[in-house]
Amino acid sequence: MERALELISEYGYLLVFFGTVIDQSGIPVFIVAGGIFVAAGLLGFLQVVSLSILALVVTDIPFIFIGRYLSGRLVGNYSTGKSVRWLKNFMIAGTAIFLKSPTLFYLFSKVIPVIGKYVPVFAGFSGSRKTRAILLFSLGDVIYALVFTIGGVYLGDIFIKHSRMLAVLIALIFAVFYLLAARIYGKSIKSRMGRERSDYR
Repeated sequence: MERALELISEYGYLLVFFGTVIDQSGIPVFIVAGGIFVAAGLLGFLQVVSLSILALVVTDIPFIFIGRYLSGRLVGNYSTGKSVRWLKNFMIAGTAIFLKSPTLFYLFSKVIPVIGKYVPVFAGFSGSRKTRAILLFSLGDVIYALVFTIGGVYLGDIFIKHSRMLAVLIALIFAVFYLLAARIYGKSIKSRMGRERSDYR
């Protein structure tokens, strides 16, 4: 157990950073874990929040430029190839949904499992100003990192001060409600994308 705590103290920041880069769950497991480690006195709050924000921003920016690149390649491309046509329809449909509530997506898209990670691609494809997109996504990243790090700290406090079962129970209740809401919202997004894609065929 002591060895495990030493490893967390030594490599915990790397775990938070790289875990957040690859995480697509909507619930930022590694950010919440970082908050729990903060509550346990193993990591620092500011460092966890800063690394979480950095990990989110360094994935947003390349995706915005990928969206810009795809826009240049696909807009005006009338290739009859199935893969090109599918990708073009998919990007147009996703971008149309993004443009209906851009501010909402800029600030809160990360909570959508899987899809939320790639919303910056649609922002780039839409032709939104890069500076504005980066600033708004970054603001959303700050909110996301702070909320879930603080949530992890409180969960860790419950774990340390009260009981393991209570902490696990609260985490499970949150996860169940979150996953139900995400599933309902995800189905709504998929159906809207299906309608948008059919409109552009």
